[in-house]
Amino acid sequence: MLRSSYLNKLDYSDIFKTILFDKQCKTIVEIGILDGYSLETIAHSCPTSQIKAYDIFDEFNGNSADKEYLIEKFHHYDNILINYGNFYKLHLTIDDNSLDLLHVDIANNGETIQFIFDNYMQKMTINGIIIIEGGSVERDNIEWMLKYDKQPIKPILDNYKTYYDIITIGEMPSITLIKHKSTNLT
Repeated sequence: MLRSSYLNKLDYSDIFKTILFDKQCKTIVEIGILDGYSLETIAHSCPTSQIKAYDIFDEFNGNSADKEYLIEKFHHYDNILINYGNFYKLHLTIDDNSLDLLHVDIANNGETIQFIFDNYMQKMTINGIIIIEGGSVERDNIEWMLKYDKQPIKPILDNYKTYYDIITIGEMPSITLIKHKSTNLT
């Protein structure tokens, strides 16, 4: 069984498939791979897209991804690049207006989401979609968020709902979609 925060109650792969069903994505970036659950769903849904997947692998103190396992698992996909990439620096290497889809699943908290709005929104194409793990009140109150006094995600999202289309699906772990529009803060 693959480890993934997306294996509770809802089948989150169906949400990914639905999002990608009618979207013509040329460029996709995933940050936070773990065992490749969402990456595999994206790869099957977007066989002609350029997909770059990044992780900090064993530098993460928790459920860390195994780079060699992932490279072997996805070696038959010509359109996937798996590499080291730190979320807090990676945006510097991505061109503005270049991403059709960004998936961020890196032990997200409010700080992570604020960083997305400050540094990744301009990387998105018009109508590009950002998918994040988290966003519900229930997810904001999980043990590690409270134990480490992490900033909740939901209030950050609420601050931007006037400027972006934002929807959160499910309670635990929840998934949030943020759609980049032409009339926003960036």
